[in-house]
Amino acid sequence: MKNKDCPICDKNMLYFERYPKMICHECVELATTKNGKSIKFYNIDHAGGFLSIVNDVKGKDHECFINNLKCYADEARFGGIVIQLSE
Repeated sequence: MKNKDCPICDKNMLYFERYPKMICHECVELATTKNGKSIKFYNIDHAGGFLSIVNDVKGKDHECFINNLKCYADEARFGGIVIQLSE
């Protein structure tokens, strides 16, 4: 398997061709909204789907910011959530 560096923190991680701008798990934990509120992303259930949560409020927001860099979260092809650098 190939490796690459996280586009935000430069940590070495696995490379997935489908998600070339994917960020590492540590950076995912730093995701905030444009207003600086913590945002988390989940699948709706075992079958997938996409859900964001900000202040215990469920939504469908895909945009987030990590270290002031714009990112986009979405459902991964085979389940789970993937966040990629937008810029």
